[in-house]
Amino acid sequence: MGLANLGMKGAGQRGLDSAGVLLWVVVGEVPLALAYWLARGRHLASPDAVGWGLGAGLLTALALVFLNESFARGARTAVAVGIMNANFLLVALLALLFFHERLQPSRLVGLAATLAGLWLMAR
Repeated sequence: MGLANLGMKGAGQRGLDSAGVLLWVVVGEVPLALAYWLARGRHLASPDAVGWGLGAGLLTALALVFLNESFARGARTAVAVGIMNANFLLVALLALLFFHERLQPSRLVGLAATLAGLWLMAR
């Protein structure tokens, strides 16, 4: 993901607008995703499972829209990507609610330390 994020920033710096960056990222993903899906022999599952996958794809695209807009507006790469990847707090909360996953206290300390690092980096 880090190399992909650098590639998006680099494409923007070389004149591709944020919408173009997203388009070419998706175009680049499709052949690999299709090959991976075919190689794994996984075909369409229940509509519920497909809905979760489509929802994840739409939300990923939306996150990349915001990331590429931040790059286009001059955001520092490390800060923008760090903030985007701070989604772990939301993931941890929603995993607790939807999948009943729990975090050990040591992992909560790690999450807090990561947030503190992001705050320091963004200053």
